Amino acid sequence: MDKLYCKAKEKEIIDQHGHPLYLKGVGIGGWLLLEGYMIKSYETLDRPRRIKEYITSYISEGYAEYFFEEWFRRFFQEKDIQLIKEEGFNCIRIPLDYQFLFEASEDKETLCVIESHFKMLDQMIAESRKQGIYVILDLHAAPGGQTGTNIDNSIDDIPRLFLNPLYQKQTIFVWKTLADRYKNEEYIVAYDLLNEPLPKWFSSFNNQLMPLYESIIKEIRKVDPHHMITLEGLHWSTDLSIFSSLEDDNILLQFHKYWSNPDQESIKDYIDLREKLHVPLIMGEGGENNKEWYSAVFKMYEQLNISYAFWTYKKMDIDNSIVSFKKPKNWEAFLTHTLSKEEAKDVLDELLEYIQFDYSFIHHEVSNHIVCKDTFTTPAYAFDYEGEGISKHNVKVHETSFRKSQGLRIANQNNQIITPNFKQYNGESMNEEDALYLYLSKDEWVNYTFYASKKQMFVIEVIGEDVSDTIISINQTEHQSIDGKIYVELKKGNHLLNIYAKNDVKLKEIIFKATS
Repeated sequence: MDKLYCKAKEKEIIDQHGHPLYLKGVGIGGWLLLEGYMIKSYETLDRPRRIKEYITSYISEGYAEYFFEEWFRRFFQEKDIQLIKEEGFNCIRIPLDYQFLFEASEDKETLCVIESHFKMLDQMIAESRKQGIYVILDLHAAPGGQTGTNIDNSIDDIPRLFLNPLYQKQTIFVWKTLADRYKNEEYIVAYDLLNEPLPKWFSSFNNQLMPLYESIIKEIRKVDPHHMITLEGLHWSTDLSIFSSLEDDNILLQFHKYWSNPDQESIKDYIDLREKLHVPLIMGEGGENNKEWYSAVFKMYEQLNISYAFWTYKKMDIDNSIVSFKKPKNWEAFLTHTLSKEEAKDVLDELLEYIQFDYSFIHHEVSNHIVCKDTFTTPAYAFDYEGEGISKHNVKVHETSFRKSQGLRIANQNNQIITPNFKQYNGESMNEEDALYLYLSKDEWVNYTFYASKKQMFVIEVIGEDVSDTIISINQTEHQSIDGKIYVELKKGNHLLNIYAKNDVKLKEIIFKATS
């Protein structure tokens, strides 16, 4: 039987059976490339090589090798993939450090494969296939480093990939090897050639990026003509201006977006590029914010047909990722080198225990906010994104703090236009002075799409002022509200909440609560 592959067709991704495919993904940061901020060590130990050097000098080289092997084995397991499926996602983006799969070399173009590590990756891909989860392979750390920062495990914070032709040849070899190994894997949806290349302070190398992409694609296509290739732009993958044309016809363009206004204006350049080049888009990294922001921005991507991958799946001692794990009790002392060798080893053994699935904390509320399902809270300004007459209606064009093309008024608690501040890095709630409200005039209305994961009762509460002057409907059926609260039984699937203003009202948020 012939293999079937996902592919790019015009502005859509098409699945193996010829149907439109929308990717709702999760980035598995920290697994095969351990970034220090995910374990609260960024100020001292910000990248894998420094973490390994520290453990080697503190305890021993043998224990450092053991620690990383166990980290790879324990951090991400089959149960994690099963959870991702249960939470409503259909894709994972796996960041790779090339040194996880290949032995580094300063003189050879052909790198030695670390077969035991490839088998770890194979195992997770096989489980993803079993669960119906697509996989994006993301080269997060290329030979020499493509960013010159901690996120590519660089030696000296210089993007040496663009300084040394040997590293470029090694990168091409890495991708040709990956493509040859996985050319028959139907559930790999795309090869992500380079993560976030060349921040703007290294812009002198910008003219090298497209030629390198083209060289990699050429070699991949010699062994694998089928899989999609996803290309990232410059400066943390925010600048896609280098893509004026594309030679390959199976490309998925990727941008990254953090802490931005959840509105179409903030991604206009990417949407315009999609229209120009007739290629699909994926927002490959976004997150690290509060749950209310998640409920707005990821719904926006879905309704604008932009696939996404939430960043990141799992971190230490945090509540704004899907999974978290406990911080060892003497972690700060370990980082400041104030423990004995044996005590330091105990701390790392404790960490290796905590990162396993069965010891982790699952934050269902994070997933609920990302996919707007069951129990979650969404800001009133996060009404649907499909435009006039479908998602909203305004009686006139109002001045507004953002979502300017929508014509509805979004302002602060005193009805003043402000510059929005969506920089809640650690998941904290927005300060009251930054809080944004939706002001509806008489006869204006808004819609909110949400999802019920099974047949169940919902309590839906509209929070604001003068909410008694609204009509609340679900799926075009009006429901009697008590101070903005309604009770309704809903079947599994998508549903539509409509709020219609009989008079002027001020809305803050909508609370969805699925109950048994």
